[in-house]
Amino acid sequence: MENQVYYWLVKNGNIQIQKNEDCISLQLDYENGECCLLTRSDTNEIIGLLTSISKEIWEDPNYQRKPHINHLLKYTENGYYWEIETSQIIITYNEIEDAIEIKYNGNSKMNLEINYVVKIIQILEHFTLSKY
Repeated sequence: MENQVYYWLVKNGNIQIQKNEDCISLQLDYENGECCLLTRSDTNEIIGLLTSISKEIWEDPNYQRKPHINHLLKYTENGYYWEIETSQIIITYNEIEDAIEIKYNGNSKMNLEINYVVKIIQILEHFTLSKY
């Protein structure tokens, strides 16, 4: 897979995903809202893309696997969040919009290690199975 930039127009906002060396770069643009909202089909497409890029990175013989030392995932009443360096990524389910809500505080572009991406995939799958 080439180092392509994938750009999705989701229910609300835009999501840009790109392989960046041994990380996955995630950039959110809310347009005029407070978060990106993902429909079920948006979520499934993003899960597939994140899985594909993660697999490519993981199977690269030059990839330096890093141990998952800290439990960085934290829970809120209706979702999950991580504090990554000076940023925070938040994934919740929005009952009113019937959509998954993704937002972050801090840097507008995040480079996520595979450990983070795997957890994001698991949470997106959890919401897809339990909420839709």
